[in-house]
Amino acid sequence: MSGRTAEHLGEQPSSDAPVTLRKPLTRDIPLEWIDNLLLAASELDPSASVEQRALALLGAAERALAGCGLGVCIPGAAGAQVVVRVSPRARRDDARDPARLLPEFAFERVAAIEPDGRSSVHIAADDAGYLDSAPIGALIDRLALALRITIREARAQQSLRDQIIQAEKLASLGKMAAGVVHELNNPLTSILAYSEYLRRKGERSGFDPSDIERLARINEAADRIRRFTRDLIAYSRPSTEKPGAVSLHDIIERALVFCEHLLDQTGVTVEKCFGEIPPVHGVIDPLTQVFVNLFTNAAHAMHERGGCLDIATAMSPNDGYITVTIQDEGHGIEADHLPRIFDPFFTTKTDGTGTGLGLSIVRNIVASHGGAIRAAARAPRGTVFYLDLPIALPSSGRR
Repeated sequence: MSGRTAEHLGEQPSSDAPVTLRKPLTRDIPLEWIDNLLLAASELDPSASVEQRALALLGAAERALAGCGLGVCIPGAAGAQVVVRVSPRARRDDARDPARLLPEFAFERVAAIEPDGRSSVHIAADDAGYLDSAPIGALIDRLALALRITIREARAQQSLRDQIIQAEKLASLGKMAAGVVHELNNPLTSILAYSEYLRRKGERSGFDPSDIERLARINEAADRIRRFTRDLIAYSRPSTEKPGAVSLHDIIERALVFCEHLLDQTGVTVEKCFGEIPPVHGVIDPLTQVFVNLFTNAAHAMHERGGCLDIATAMSPNDGYITVTIQDEGHGIEADHLPRIFDPFFTTKTDGTGTGLGLSIVRNIVASHGGAIRAAARAPRGTVFYLDLPIALPSSGRR
């Protein structure tokens, strides 16, 4: 239904309908029609749903076209359709054409709201000539434009609300995780102390070397958990650290530890090519977040068949900067999407896992450090990110 553009549905007028609704109007659309649409659009509540917004705009158009039927059909969540009708007549089913939105009228014109053709606006009357008049065509074009804008606004508002809810959930989860980590510390301390005690006792008492090795591994594993939980808590807290000289390689290694489970789960191997580089000027926690986001995106891009994540650091051709190159072998990003991937709420993930905020946050953090980030397609497949971060130079007052 929504894919048809500017066509008539139902060619036979009904016997109980008047032959003519109105005389054909002039070619120029009356200004009051446009005023009604603009006023209705300006008075929309920012929190209004798609259905409420469509109803308000259709109501404004109906006031200009008394006696006509108007409606919209818009794809909703989970494949459902949002259908809004404004009609002076009760709905009457048309078995000959169940796709019609306003079958109580003899003729129905349909126009696409969005380029993909899935959303449509409908106007119905009993006079085909009236629907073909230039003013009606102009009004429908402007109504479709107003609907397209307000649908996008409603979706953006809903996306923002979803992000706020998700942020609140993550904040609650962070608080719970902090409590869990606190509860883990006591048994971890005991494991570390007793395993180290037994290992040393075994060395003195001549235990089987393989048992001593097992005790050493227990101690190392417990120490690794303790370090991870300590870093996780530090990462989740708002950073109060002042910018200074930090080791970029240590930050990358820290981010890889946070992403280790995801990388293993998606079959991603990591190749590092670290050059001889000086410290960079920055703050550890925000820079860790940059690399966690980039490594997570790379893992998601390679989840179908795995691949290699290449991480390289080197002195930049631009004096005073370090360049970090991160390459994956994922499905890649379409060329026309590349200029937009750092825009807020833009995402190429169609499975609902993408928020469209990750790369925007990455760019803002890098920019706040005086650096820059860019992306490019990688041949034969995948994506490559280049990060330029400033070197910590004593002459510039950096520590």
